[in-house]
Amino acid sequence: MDLLLSILLQFMAWAVAASKTRNERKNSNKDTEPHSLRYHFTTDSSPGTGYPYYQAVGYVDDVQIARYDSETQNVQLLWPWMKTHIVPQHWENQTQIAQYYEGRHQQIIHDLIKHLNPTKDGNTGFVLQVRLWCLLSGDDSISGYEEFAANGNDFIALDTFFSKYVPVMSNAEMMADVWNRRKSSVEKQKWYIEEECNQWFKIYLHYMKENLKPVRPEMMVRSHVQSDGVTRLHCLVYSFHPRAVDVKWMMNGVDHIPSDEMSPILPHPDGTYQIRVSIQVPTGEKNYFSCHAEHSSLEEPLKMNVTELDLEGMYIQM
Repeated sequence: MDLLLSILLQFMAWAVAASKTRNERKNSNKDTEPHSLRYHFTTDSSPGTGYPYYQAVGYVDDVQIARYDSETQNVQLLWPWMKTHIVPQHWENQTQIAQYYEGRHQQIIHDLIKHLNPTKDGNTGFVLQVRLWCLLSGDDSISGYEEFAANGNDFIALDTFFSKYVPVMSNAEMMADVWNRRKSSVEKQKWYIEEECNQWFKIYLHYMKENLKPVRPEMMVRSHVQSDGVTRLHCLVYSFHPRAVDVKWMMNGVDHIPSDEMSPILPHPDGTYQIRVSIQVPTGEKNYFSCHAEHSSLEEPLKMNVTELDLEGMYIQM
């Protein structure tokens, strides 16, 4: 229970740090936003694959910077500065690290078959997903975590404070005990988060700073009169970065109207994002409606009002 409490407290600390640095940013020109360096690993041992297919993808914040898979066996660099400003030896080391993780995750697949075997004959296979995060707070401190999921279900997490793996499902307790007896594995992961991330994360951020600058969102509102006496209002918020955004409809500037349709936040080829939020109102409604968007690039929420005329099938844009 103490271990689970420790993980919860770490997540709460990250949330508090993120909220604090966002508030500080409003009163300072210095970039105090928290940033993340994260790696998503996937190993697929499903029947028919022939051998476990492995893929690793690296991100700075929400921007993909590198990838590796079991077919190429090399780290693929996705930004020019990675080749021109960082010595090749670093990327050779990163390829070796990626290959280490490939072997490590194949061993975890064997552990899953042994401890969480879904069938007696072992032919079902697993899709292993691992998330490794390093978080750089506004005060330049580094923290991080590692999580493991099998077939979409979380089963173990690394607690860097206690230097232990913690089961998050009851039938993973034996596996966590086995992993914790491998002290070198626990310490290596903790070292990577606290040392390797601390050294290279800030270098990556330096070269990525132009790509990570917040981009102010654009907004478009469109209405569509339906045959059943109702009008659908669509609010499209687009061309913003970073990904996090809050979009909602309001009536008379006060009441928050729950949306009946919200698209996922979708990426654009240029690295920005878009989201659409829709509501349904009676045609000819006399109340006025407005779409509001809150984003880290904005000092004040972006707002667009919809008049009674707009409810007749017009659209407006800003």
